[in-house]
Amino acid sequence: MDPFEHLRNILEKTEILKSPKHRLSTFGETKILYFYLSEVKGFKDRSRLRRGLVIAEKPKIITPDFFKNKFEGFDREAQDLGNWLSEKYSGSTRGLEYHFKNESKSVQIEHSSIKNLIKEIEKRIMDQELNQSAIIHGPDETWQIALMKFIMDECVASFGVNIKELDEHGFFESAEESLKNKRKMIEQLFGKAKKNHLYISMLGKKLQDFGLFKEYEDEFFNLLK
Repeated sequence: MDPFEHLRNILEKTEILKSPKHRLSTFGETKILYFYLSEVKGFKDRSRLRRGLVIAEKPKIITPDFFKNKFEGFDREAQDLGNWLSEKYSGSTRGLEYHFKNESKSVQIEHSSIKNLIKEIEKRIMDQELNQSAIIHGPDETWQIALMKFIMDECVASFGVNIKELDEHGFFESAEESLKNKRKMIEQLFGKAKKNHLYISMLGKKLQDFGLFKEYEDEFFNLLK
């Protein structure tokens, strides 16, 4: 028997009705306001509305255990899902590590059906221009697991953009490649500085930043003569 069958059932019952306009940030923290809607058992004209923040920290280079122990503010069953997701998603998100935190803001019973409440929340989001927000419809008792499903979807959707931006900034270069590119930049700056002395201060700063000043010291001081 599959020990995670009940978790799969929860995920299948989860609907992401609205996703944030922007993906998870590559170089900073991302905050997503969520509205989680669920039916109140035994009441067709009652709905439960949970509101909170999902905070995604700046992504880091990942370890093999991608999703394990990466969630705060979630119960034990939700943490077990993190272990399962580590196996399910790690292959498609190789290269980055995300850390998420859930901050619940409010829980209230609404005298409304789910269908009408969805329309009301959609209008509220549009009126207040809450672009970085999400609407989620899922099970009531296991809402945290459904919320984690939303987080994983955002993570996977953001992965390609994050990897591309990090790659463009040289985060995945080997030490050898990084040093080669730094020397190439320094050589280009020397060429510019020989023609225009305004580049000398920029060149000196780069030499210091890259830890290459000693290597190019004589050549640099020759520019000042």
